[in-house]
Amino acid sequence: MNILYVESSRSWGGQEYRTCLEINWLNAHGHQAWLICNPGSQVHSKASELGTRLITMPLRSRVDPRCSWQLWKFCRRNQIDLLKTYSSKDHWICLPLYFCGIPLSRARCITDPISGKGRAFVFKHGCSQIVADASVIKRQLIEEHGINPAKIEVIGSAVDLEKFKPPRDRTKFRSEIGVSDGIPLIGNVGMIRPDKGQLVLVEAARLVLQKRPDARFVIVGQGTGILKRGINVRNAIDQAGLADKIVMAGYRWDTPDVYAACDMIVIASLRTEASPIVLREAFASGRPVIATKVGDIPEILQHRQNGLLIEPGDNQGLAAAIMEFICDPELAAYCAANGFRYATKHFSFDKMMEAKLRADVALTGKTYDGETASIGDAGRAAVSRR
Repeated sequence: MNILYVESSRSWGGQEYRTCLEINWLNAHGHQAWLICNPGSQVHSKASELGTRLITMPLRSRVDPRCSWQLWKFCRRNQIDLLKTYSSKDHWICLPLYFCGIPLSRARCITDPISGKGRAFVFKHGCSQIVADASVIKRQLIEEHGINPAKIEVIGSAVDLEKFKPPRDRTKFRSEIGVSDGIPLIGNVGMIRPDKGQLVLVEAARLVLQKRPDARFVIVGQGTGILKRGINVRNAIDQAGLADKIVMAGYRWDTPDVYAACDMIVIASLRTEASPIVLREAFASGRPVIATKVGDIPEILQHRQNGLLIEPGDNQGLAAAIMEFICDPELAAYCAANGFRYATKHFSFDKMMEAKLRADVALTGKTYDGETASIGDAGRAAVSRR
């Protein structure tokens, strides 16, 4: 398969990271894949660090005949079998190529409603298939926009299980941020933006620290796109007088060490999230998880079985859940063990990619025998440098 991924985003987050891992995996397993992105973007810089095969091209607007023509020439020159897009802009740029006969797969990674008839049109009539991160997205597309269910594949996110597999050194990251081994450490990993709920976590931390002043919190990520989003969280921490209790660690590639250091991981998302990669990584790391009922989380996380579920935006409920894990380490360990078993069974990156390839080849008339090898040393070297 020759596959071209088009990513017009200038920001870097979980979806862009996973896109690069997919491209690296394909290139390590006998396929040809490229990423076209904006020069000077965060996607370009981070993808370069991951060793992803890149082509830069200005992707300025949804309607850009010159850009579409350049993409068409690239596709003809490299015999592209399939285009993959993630955002409205990507999709519109590639739409002329779809109408000229190149299959186009549109990913849908968020649960926010589709606004406007134009955007609904390209989902319904302007692509070969839709790959949804979660079943809730498929239901929305069918019920709200009348899209044919047969056109929608639901394939959730996954991780390189070996990369996160415990046990790992618990003290490495703790030593860096000055938190000793016996201190409860609560972690939050993800890009900083309003829908991720970091401000709710700050308020929950204030409530927890009233009861457990020895606890510490770490927020890993950056204000992607609009950097002042990170400043807003920092200001909230300072205004609450918690600067010495909550560490903002910025963007990190060494997330396996971060997870290993934390006593629990909090996903405080308010909306948008469909198939959070952090949930997969935390489960694969053997960490207990507290998460809100967004996206596919309620389909995966069973309350008090493999984690704790709370309502989005409920800072008191979040604080209570954190305290429950701190005060009941046996429950935390039980949930962590069940989460790890779930990850081992359901979150294999190889199996996710094989599912995506089966969906992709069905659009092209090619065949796929499903005998793709597991990620070996060469493949993992390409995809696991985070």
